[in-house]
Amino acid sequence: MKKIIALITTVALLSMVVFNFIPGIVAKAANTSESSLTYKDVKSGFYFVGYENVQLEKGKTYKYKVSYDANVMTSATATITGQSARAGLFTPNSSGAELNSSLVTRTQNNVGDVANPGNKVFTHTFQFTAKENTKADIGVFLGPGSVLPSTPDDTPIWKNVSVTNETPVAPVDPAEAPVITATDKTMKQNEAFNPLNEVTATDKKDGDITKDIEVTKNTVDTTKSGVYDVDYSVTNSSKLTTTKSIKVTVTPVDQKANTAPVINAKDKTIKVGDLFNVLKDVTATDKEDGDLTAKIKVTKDTVNNKEKGVYQVTYTVTDSGNLSASLTIKVTVTEDGKPIVVNPNELTTPENPSGSNTPKSPSDKTTSDPKNEPTKLKKASKNTTKADLKENKIPKTGDSSMVWLILAGLGMTAFGVSIYRKKANR
Repeated sequence: MKKIIALITTVALLSMVVFNFIPGIVAKAANTSESSLTYKDVKSGFYFVGYENVQLEKGKTYKYKVSYDANVMTSATATITGQSARAGLFTPNSSGAELNSSLVTRTQNNVGDVANPGNKVFTHTFQFTAKENTKADIGVFLGPGSVLPSTPDDTPIWKNVSVTNETPVAPVDPAEAPVITATDKTMKQNEAFNPLNEVTATDKKDGDITKDIEVTKNTVDTTKSGVYDVDYSVTNSSKLTTTKSIKVTVTPVDQKANTAPVINAKDKTIKVGDLFNVLKDVTATDKEDGDLTAKIKVTKDTVNNKEKGVYQVTYTVTDSGNLSASLTIKVTVTEDGKPIVVNPNELTTPENPSGSNTPKSPSDKTTSDPKNEPTKLKKASKNTTKADLKENKIPKTGDSSMVWLILAGLGMTAFGVSIYRKKANR
Protein backbone atom coordinates (compact mmCIF):
# COMPACT_ATOMS: atom_id res chain seq x y z
CA MET A 1 0.00 0.00 0.00
CA LYS A 2 2.82 2.39 0.85
CA LYS A 3 4.36 1.65 -2.54
CA ILE A 4 1.08 2.59 -4.24
CA ILE A 5 0.88 5.90 -2.36
CA ALA A 6 4.51 6.70 -3.20
CA LEU A 7 3.81 6.01 -6.84
CA ILE A 8 0.79 8.27 -6.82
CA THR A 9 2.81 11.06 -5.20
CA THR A 10 5.50 10.74 -7.83
CA VAL A 11 2.91 11.02 -10.57
CA ALA A 12 1.51 14.16 -8.88
CA LEU A 13 4.93 15.80 -8.76
CA LEU A 14 5.42 15.02 -12.43
CA SER A 15 2.09 16.67 -13.13
CA MET A 16 3.32 19.82 -11.36
CA VAL A 17 6.33 19.93 -13.65
CA VAL A 18 4.06 19.62 -16.64
CA PHE A 19 1.81 22.36 -15.20
CA ASN A 20 4.70 24.77 -14.73
CA PHE A 21 6.04 24.49 -18.20
CA ILE A 22 3.06 23.68 -20.40
CA PRO A 23 0.31 26.28 -19.89
CA GLY A 24 -2.95 26.09 -21.72
CA ILE A 25 -4.55 23.14 -19.96
CA VAL A 26 -6.99 25.09 -17.81
CA ALA A 27 -10.32 23.27 -17.54
CA LYS A 28 -12.29 26.35 -16.57
CA ALA A 29 -12.13 29.49 -14.46
CA ALA A 30 -14.36 30.10 -11.50
CA ASN A 31 -15.12 33.05 -9.27
CA THR A 32 -13.16 33.92 -6.17
CA SER A 33 -14.34 30.89 -4.14
CA GLU A 34 -15.50 27.30 -4.51
CA SER A 35 -16.92 25.20 -1.69
CA SER A 36 -16.10 21.95 -3.48
CA LEU A 37 -14.40 20.91 -6.72
CA THR A 38 -15.33 17.39 -7.89
CA TYR A 39 -13.34 14.98 -9.96
CA LYS A 40 -15.48 15.97 -12.94
CA ASP A 41 -14.34 19.63 -12.55
CA VAL A 42 -10.64 18.92 -12.60
CA LYS A 43 -10.04 15.62 -14.37
CA SER A 44 -9.61 17.26 -17.78
CA GLY A 45 -7.18 19.99 -16.64
CA PHE A 46 -6.43 22.62 -14.03
CA TYR A 47 -9.21 24.68 -12.50
CA PHE A 48 -8.55 28.40 -11.73
CA VAL A 49 -10.14 30.09 -8.75
CA GLY A 50 -9.45 33.79 -8.16
CA TYR A 51 -9.48 37.27 -9.76
CA GLU A 52 -8.85 37.73 -13.47
CA ASN A 53 -7.41 40.82 -15.24
CA VAL A 54 -6.91 42.80 -12.05
CA GLN A 55 -5.81 46.36 -12.85
CA LEU A 56 -2.72 47.21 -10.79
CA GLU A 57 -1.84 50.88 -10.23
CA LYS A 58 1.78 51.97 -10.13
CA GLY A 59 2.97 52.54 -6.58
CA LYS A 60 -0.01 50.92 -4.92
CA THR A 61 0.39 47.96 -2.49
CA TYR A 62 -1.96 44.93 -2.65
CA LYS A 63 -2.67 41.93 -0.41
CA TYR A 64 -4.46 38.67 -1.31
CA LYS A 65 -5.07 35.53 0.77
CA VAL A 66 -5.42 32.12 -1.00
CA SER A 67 -6.78 29.02 0.89
CA TYR A 68 -7.68 25.47 -0.23
CA ASP A 69 -8.08 21.99 1.30
CA ALA A 70 -7.25 18.69 -0.49
CA ASN A 71 -9.66 15.78 -0.01
CA VAL A 72 -7.07 13.02 0.49
CA MET A 73 -8.46 9.45 0.50
CA THR A 74 -6.34 6.30 0.78
CA SER A 75 -8.94 3.51 1.06
CA ALA A 76 -8.80 0.34 -1.00
CA THR A 77 -11.74 1.41 -3.12
CA ALA A 78 -11.07 5.17 -3.43
CA THR A 79 -7.54 6.43 -3.47
CA ILE A 80 -7.19 10.24 -3.93
CA THR A 81 -3.89 11.84 -3.15
CA GLY A 82 -1.16 13.96 -4.69
CA GLN A 83 -3.53 16.80 -5.69
CA SER A 84 -1.42 19.65 -7.15
CA ALA A 85 -1.90 23.44 -6.75
CA ARG A 86 -0.09 26.56 -7.96
CA ALA A 87 -0.96 29.88 -6.23
CA GLY A 88 0.17 33.47 -6.76
CA LEU A 89 0.25 36.12 -9.52
CA PHE A 90 -0.09 35.08 -13.15
CA THR A 91 0.05 36.72 -16.56
CA PRO A 92 -3.54 37.18 -17.80
CA ASN A 93 -4.74 34.56 -20.36
CA SER A 94 -1.48 32.58 -20.02
CA SER A 95 -2.99 29.55 -18.25
CA GLY A 96 -0.48 29.71 -15.43
CA ALA A 97 2.61 31.70 -16.48
CA GLU A 98 3.99 33.59 -13.48
CA LEU A 99 3.75 37.42 -13.69
CA ASN A 100 7.03 39.03 -14.72
CA SER A 101 8.99 40.11 -11.62
CA SER A 102 9.88 43.44 -13.29
CA LEU A 103 6.27 44.54 -12.90
CA VAL A 104 5.85 44.03 -9.14
CA THR A 105 7.84 43.96 -5.93
CA ARG A 106 6.60 41.21 -3.60
CA THR A 107 7.35 39.50 -0.32
CA GLN A 108 6.62 35.98 -1.63
CA ASN A 109 6.86 34.38 -5.06
CA ASN A 110 4.31 31.98 -6.48
CA VAL A 111 4.08 28.65 -4.58
CA GLY A 112 3.32 25.03 -5.59
CA ASP A 113 1.64 22.48 -3.30
CA VAL A 114 1.20 18.66 -3.48
CA ALA A 115 -1.33 17.08 -1.14
CA ASN A 116 -0.76 13.94 0.89
CA PRO A 117 -2.36 12.47 4.04
CA GLY A 118 -0.10 14.60 6.26
CA ASN A 119 -0.28 17.84 4.22
CA LYS A 120 -3.69 18.68 2.85
CA VAL A 121 -4.66 22.17 4.13
CA PHE A 122 -2.94 25.14 2.49
CA THR A 123 -3.03 28.93 3.10
CA HIS A 124 -0.83 31.54 1.44
CA THR A 125 -0.74 35.37 1.61
CA PHE A 126 0.64 37.42 -1.28
CA GLN A 127 1.54 41.04 -0.64
CA PHE A 128 3.11 43.11 -3.43
CA THR A 129 3.54 46.62 -4.85
CA ALA A 130 3.06 47.42 -8.52
CA LYS A 131 6.07 48.97 -10.26
CA GLU A 132 4.05 49.86 -13.33
CA ASN A 133 0.43 50.13 -14.35
CA THR A 134 -0.34 46.56 -15.44
CA LYS A 135 -2.84 43.68 -15.15
CA ALA A 136 -2.63 40.24 -13.46
CA ASP A 137 -4.61 37.11 -12.60
CA ILE A 138 -4.47 36.51 -8.83
CA GLY A 139 -5.51 33.15 -7.36
CA VAL A 140 -4.77 29.40 -7.59
CA PHE A 141 -4.68 26.74 -10.29
CA LEU A 142 -5.93 23.38 -8.90
CA GLY A 143 -5.20 19.94 -10.46
CA PRO A 144 -6.71 16.47 -9.81
CA GLY A 145 -3.58 14.63 -8.68
CA SER A 146 -3.72 10.81 -8.79
CA VAL A 147 -7.20 9.35 -8.85
CA LEU A 148 -8.20 5.74 -9.55
CA PRO A 149 -10.09 5.45 -12.85
CA SER A 150 -13.01 3.92 -11.01
CA THR A 151 -13.46 7.05 -8.89
CA PRO A 152 -16.96 8.52 -9.39
CA ASP A 153 -17.18 11.97 -11.09
CA ASP A 154 -18.91 13.54 -8.09
CA THR A 155 -16.10 12.64 -5.71
CA PRO A 156 -14.74 15.83 -4.02
CA ILE A 157 -11.12 16.56 -4.92
CA TRP A 158 -10.74 20.07 -3.39
CA LYS A 159 -12.76 21.77 -0.68
CA ASN A 160 -13.05 25.26 0.80
CA VAL A 161 -11.25 27.03 -1.99
CA SER A 162 -11.19 30.86 -1.61
CA VAL A 163 -9.20 33.85 -2.79
CA THR A 164 -9.74 36.98 -0.66
CA ASN A 165 -8.68 40.52 -1.52
CA GLU A 166 -7.30 41.93 1.73
CA THR A 167 -5.87 45.09 0.18
CA PRO A 168 -6.40 47.99 2.63
CA VAL A 169 -8.93 50.41 1.25
CA ALA A 170 -7.56 53.92 1.31
CA PRO A 171 -9.98 56.29 3.04
CA VAL A 172 -11.71 58.57 0.59
CA ASP A 173 -11.76 62.16 1.69
CA PRO A 174 -15.24 63.61 1.56
CA ALA A 175 -15.65 66.19 -1.17
CA GLU A 176 -15.12 69.73 0.04
CA ALA A 177 -16.59 72.93 -1.31
CA PRO A 178 -14.24 75.41 -3.02
CA VAL A 179 -13.07 78.61 -1.33
CA ILE A 180 -13.50 82.13 -2.75
CA THR A 181 -11.06 84.79 -1.59
CA ALA A 182 -12.44 88.33 -1.87
CA THR A 183 -12.44 91.30 0.51
CA ASP A 184 -14.44 94.48 0.92
CA LYS A 185 -13.11 97.40 -1.12
CA THR A 186 -13.04 101.18 -0.86
CA MET A 187 -12.53 103.35 -3.93
CA LYS A 188 -12.88 106.97 -4.96
CA GLN A 189 -15.68 108.33 -7.05
CA ASN A 190 -15.21 107.95 -10.84
CA GLU A 191 -12.41 105.36 -10.47
CA ALA A 192 -12.52 102.32 -12.78
CA PHE A 193 -13.90 99.17 -11.10
CA ASN A 194 -13.31 95.53 -12.14
CA PRO A 195 -15.36 93.19 -9.90
CA LEU A 196 -12.98 90.24 -10.59
CA ASN A 197 -9.80 92.11 -9.75
CA GLU A 198 -7.94 90.47 -6.79
CA VAL A 199 -10.65 87.76 -6.48
CA THR A 200 -9.51 84.10 -6.52
CA ALA A 201 -10.98 80.63 -5.98
CA THR A 202 -9.25 77.41 -4.92
CA ASP A 203 -10.41 73.82 -4.44
CA LYS A 204 -8.74 70.97 -2.56
CA LYS A 205 -9.32 68.57 -5.44
CA ASP A 206 -9.37 70.85 -8.51
CA GLY A 207 -6.73 73.38 -7.44
CA ASP A 208 -6.99 76.92 -8.82
CA ILE A 209 -10.47 77.50 -10.29
CA THR A 210 -10.37 81.31 -10.39
CA LYS A 211 -11.36 81.22 -14.07
CA ASP A 212 -14.68 79.61 -13.10
CA ILE A 213 -15.79 82.46 -10.81
CA GLU A 214 -19.06 84.10 -11.81
CA VAL A 215 -20.27 87.55 -10.73
CA THR A 216 -23.92 87.00 -9.84
CA LYS A 217 -24.61 90.51 -8.56
CA ASN A 218 -22.92 93.89 -9.07
CA THR A 219 -24.68 97.11 -8.04
CA VAL A 220 -21.57 99.33 -8.06
CA ASP A 221 -22.03 102.81 -9.58
CA THR A 222 -18.70 104.63 -9.45
CA THR A 223 -20.26 107.94 -10.46
CA LYS A 224 -22.10 108.19 -7.14
CA SER A 225 -20.76 107.82 -3.61
CA GLY A 226 -22.30 105.06 -1.51
CA VAL A 227 -22.01 101.41 -0.40
CA TYR A 228 -22.70 98.70 -3.00
CA ASP A 229 -22.95 94.87 -3.14
CA VAL A 230 -21.01 92.39 -5.30
CA ASP A 231 -21.79 88.64 -5.16
CA TYR A 232 -19.60 85.81 -6.49
CA SER A 233 -20.20 82.10 -7.15
CA VAL A 234 -17.98 79.14 -8.15
CA THR A 235 -18.63 75.39 -8.59
CA ASN A 236 -16.04 72.59 -8.46
CA SER A 237 -15.93 69.24 -10.29
CA SER A 238 -17.83 67.60 -7.42
CA LYS A 239 -20.73 69.95 -8.17
CA LEU A 240 -20.28 71.76 -4.87
CA THR A 241 -20.92 75.51 -5.07
CA THR A 242 -19.57 78.34 -2.91
CA THR A 243 -20.88 81.92 -2.84
CA LYS A 244 -19.39 85.05 -1.32
CA SER A 245 -20.52 88.67 -1.00
CA ILE A 246 -18.46 91.82 -0.49
CA LYS A 247 -19.18 95.51 0.05
CA VAL A 248 -17.74 98.17 -2.23
CA THR A 249 -17.66 101.69 -0.77
CA VAL A 250 -17.40 104.60 -3.20
CA THR A 251 -16.19 107.78 -1.50
CA PRO A 252 -16.78 111.30 -2.90
CA VAL A 253 -13.91 113.14 -4.52
CA ASP A 254 -12.42 115.87 -2.34
CA GLN A 255 -13.83 119.21 -3.41
CA LYS A 256 -10.91 121.66 -3.44
CA ALA A 257 -11.51 125.44 -3.23
CA ASN A 258 -11.35 126.95 -6.70
CA THR A 259 -9.51 130.23 -7.20
CA ALA A 260 -10.16 132.70 -9.98
CA PRO A 261 -7.61 133.07 -12.79
CA VAL A 262 -5.27 136.05 -13.11
CA ILE A 263 -4.77 138.15 -16.27
CA ASN A 264 -1.39 139.82 -16.80
CA ALA A 265 -1.47 142.92 -19.06
CA LYS A 266 -0.05 146.46 -18.87
CA ASP A 267 -1.07 149.86 -20.22
CA LYS A 268 0.48 150.63 -23.63
CA THR A 269 1.49 153.68 -25.68
CA ILE A 270 1.73 153.60 -29.48
CA LYS A 271 2.19 156.15 -32.28
CA VAL A 272 -0.54 157.19 -34.65
CA GLY A 273 -0.56 154.70 -37.51
CA ASP A 274 1.22 151.87 -35.64
CA LEU A 275 -0.25 148.40 -35.87
CA PHE A 276 -1.82 147.31 -32.60
CA ASN A 277 -1.97 143.62 -31.59
CA VAL A 278 -4.52 143.53 -28.84
CA LEU A 279 -3.29 140.14 -27.40
CA LYS A 280 0.44 140.78 -27.52
CA ASP A 281 2.18 140.35 -24.14
CA VAL A 282 -1.14 139.40 -22.51
CA THR A 283 -1.18 136.16 -20.46
CA ALA A 284 -3.49 134.38 -18.02
CA THR A 285 -2.73 131.80 -15.33
CA ASP A 286 -4.84 129.74 -12.94
CA LYS A 287 -3.85 127.91 -9.76
CA GLU A 288 -5.83 124.82 -10.70
CA ASP A 289 -5.74 124.87 -14.52
CA GLY A 290 -2.31 126.38 -15.12
CA ASP A 291 -1.78 128.45 -18.29
CA LEU A 292 -5.07 129.86 -19.63
CA THR A 293 -3.58 132.34 -22.13
CA ALA A 294 -5.22 130.54 -25.03
CA LYS A 295 -8.64 131.11 -23.48
CA ILE A 296 -8.38 134.90 -23.11
CA LYS A 297 -11.22 136.80 -24.79
CA VAL A 298 -11.24 140.49 -25.72
CA THR A 299 -14.58 141.76 -24.47
CA LYS A 300 -13.93 145.47 -25.18
CA ASP A 301 -11.60 147.27 -27.61
CA THR A 302 -11.99 151.00 -28.44
CA VAL A 303 -8.51 151.57 -29.88
CA ASN A 304 -8.32 153.76 -33.01
CA ASN A 305 -4.71 153.86 -34.09
CA LYS A 306 -5.40 156.64 -36.64
CA GLU A 307 -6.18 159.30 -34.07
CA LYS A 308 -4.55 160.51 -30.91
CA GLY A 309 -6.31 159.64 -27.71
CA VAL A 310 -6.56 157.28 -24.76
CA TYR A 311 -8.49 154.12 -25.38
CA GLN A 312 -9.55 151.05 -23.37
CA VAL A 313 -9.14 147.29 -23.89
CA THR A 314 -10.84 144.79 -21.59
CA TYR A 315 -9.80 141.13 -21.33
CA THR A 316 -11.79 138.26 -19.80
CA VAL A 317 -10.87 134.61 -19.08
CA THR A 318 -12.81 131.74 -17.42
CA ASP A 319 -11.35 128.63 -15.71
CA SER A 320 -12.66 125.05 -15.56
CA GLY A 321 -14.45 125.87 -12.30
CA ASN A 322 -16.45 128.55 -14.12
CA LEU A 323 -14.71 131.40 -12.29
CA SER A 324 -13.91 134.43 -14.47
CA ALA A 325 -11.50 137.33 -14.27
CA SER A 326 -11.44 140.62 -16.21
CA LEU A 327 -8.80 143.31 -16.66
CA THR A 328 -8.98 146.69 -18.46
CA ILE A 329 -5.89 148.51 -19.70
CA LYS A 330 -5.35 151.94 -21.30
CA VAL A 331 -3.89 152.24 -24.78
CA THR A 332 -2.57 155.76 -25.53
CA VAL A 333 -2.11 156.83 -29.17
CA THR A 334 0.31 159.80 -29.59
CA GLU A 335 2.14 161.56 -32.40
CA ASP A 336 5.55 160.45 -31.22
CA GLY A 337 4.74 157.36 -29.17
CA LYS A 338 5.76 159.07 -25.91
CA PRO A 339 3.53 159.23 -22.84
CA ILE A 340 1.66 162.51 -22.31
CA VAL A 341 0.21 164.23 -19.29
CA VAL A 342 -3.50 163.72 -19.31
CA ASN A 343 -6.21 165.58 -17.45
CA PRO A 344 -7.97 162.63 -15.80
CA ASN A 345 -11.31 164.41 -15.98
CA GLU A 346 -11.07 164.73 -19.72
CA LEU A 347 -10.81 160.93 -20.14
CA THR A 348 -14.13 159.59 -21.27
CA THR A 349 -15.29 156.08 -22.02
CA PRO A 350 -17.38 155.49 -25.16
CA GLU A 351 -20.82 154.25 -24.35
CA ASN A 352 -20.86 151.55 -27.00
CA PRO A 353 -17.27 150.49 -27.69
CA SER A 354 -16.66 148.52 -30.85
CA GLY A 355 -15.35 144.98 -30.84
CA SER A 356 -11.72 143.96 -31.15
CA ASN A 357 -9.96 145.62 -34.07
CA THR A 358 -6.77 143.64 -34.06
CA PRO A 359 -4.51 144.43 -35.74
CA LYS A 360 -5.14 148.12 -36.46
CA SER A 361 -3.57 149.68 -39.54
CA PRO A 362 -3.73 153.08 -41.26
CA SER A 363 -5.99 151.62 -43.93
CA ASP A 364 -8.75 150.93 -41.41
CA LYS A 365 -11.85 153.02 -41.95
CA THR A 366 -12.80 155.39 -39.19
CA THR A 367 -16.29 155.61 -37.91
CA SER A 368 -18.30 158.80 -37.98
CA ASP A 369 -20.27 157.76 -34.94
CA PRO A 370 -19.65 160.48 -32.34
CA LYS A 371 -20.04 157.90 -29.60
CA ASN A 372 -16.84 156.23 -30.74
CA GLU A 373 -14.87 159.47 -30.77
CA PRO A 374 -11.66 159.11 -28.74
CA THR A 375 -10.79 161.42 -25.89
CA LYS A 376 -9.32 164.64 -27.33
CA LEU A 377 -6.04 165.41 -25.66
CA LYS A 378 -3.84 168.44 -25.63
CA LYS A 379 -0.18 167.87 -25.46
CA ALA A 380 1.14 169.45 -22.29
CA SER A 381 3.62 172.30 -22.89
CA LYS A 382 6.78 172.66 -20.92
CA ASN A 383 5.23 175.69 -19.14
CA THR A 384 2.17 173.88 -17.91
CA THR A 385 1.81 174.28 -14.15
CA LYS A 386 -0.06 172.42 -11.49
CA ALA A 387 -2.22 175.50 -11.05
CA ASP A 388 -3.18 175.29 -14.70
CA LEU A 389 -4.15 171.64 -14.26
CA LYS A 390 -6.08 172.52 -11.10
CA GLU A 391 -7.89 175.25 -12.96
CA ASN A 392 -8.79 172.80 -15.66
CA LYS A 393 -10.45 170.61 -13.07
CA ILE A 394 -13.05 173.39 -12.27
CA PRO A 395 -16.17 172.37 -14.14
CA LYS A 396 -17.48 174.90 -16.71
CA THR A 397 -21.08 175.81 -16.08
CA GLY A 398 -23.59 176.73 -18.75
CA ASP A 399 -26.73 176.62 -16.63
CA SER A 400 -29.08 179.61 -17.55
CA SER A 401 -30.50 179.76 -14.00
CA MET A 402 -27.12 180.87 -12.72
CA VAL A 403 -27.05 183.72 -15.30
CA TRP A 404 -30.43 185.02 -14.18
CA LEU A 405 -29.40 184.94 -10.57
CA ILE A 406 -26.30 187.00 -11.35
CA LEU A 407 -28.30 189.50 -13.38
CA ALA A 408 -30.88 189.78 -10.59
CA GLY A 409 -28.10 190.43 -8.09
CA LEU A 410 -26.57 193.14 -10.26
CA GLY A 411 -29.99 194.77 -10.70
CA MET A 412 -30.64 194.86 -7.00
CA THR A 413 -27.17 196.32 -6.38
CA ALA A 414 -27.75 199.06 -8.95
CA PHE A 415 -31.15 199.83 -7.43
CA GLY A 416 -29.65 200.11 -3.96
CA VAL A 417 -26.88 202.41 -5.17
CA SER A 418 -29.44 204.68 -6.86
CA ILE A 419 -31.54 205.07 -3.69
CA TYR A 420 -28.40 205.74 -1.64
CA ARG A 421 -27.37 208.57 -3.97
CA LYS A 422 -30.83 210.26 -3.84
CA LYS A 423 -30.82 210.35 -0.09
CA ALA A 424 -27.35 211.78 -0.09
CA ASN A 425 -28.36 214.66 -2.42
CA ARG A 426 -31.14 215.78 -0.10
